[in-house]
Amino acid sequence: MKNQKYIKDSNELGKNLKVARIRSGLSQDIVSKLTHLNRSSLSYYENGRNTPTIFTLIKLISIYNIDIDDLIISKK
Repeated sequence: MKNQKYIKDSNELGKNLKVARIRSGLSQDIVSKLTHLNRSSLSYYENGRNTPTIFTLIKLISIYNIDIDDLIISKK
């Protein structure tokens, strides 16, 4: 845990969200229906144009069946 680097910007968080969604085999349309968000909001999150709330992140990690660390720990 000492050497882990946490992400510092919404672009990296967005990339991690997109990778998690794709690995889950889900489209943005399906995730938008499951989360009750519009698809453009998901696109904005994945492209780093907007940052999801902690409540939205909790929904997404539940849907993608991942840990929060998969989103906030830098993969670089």
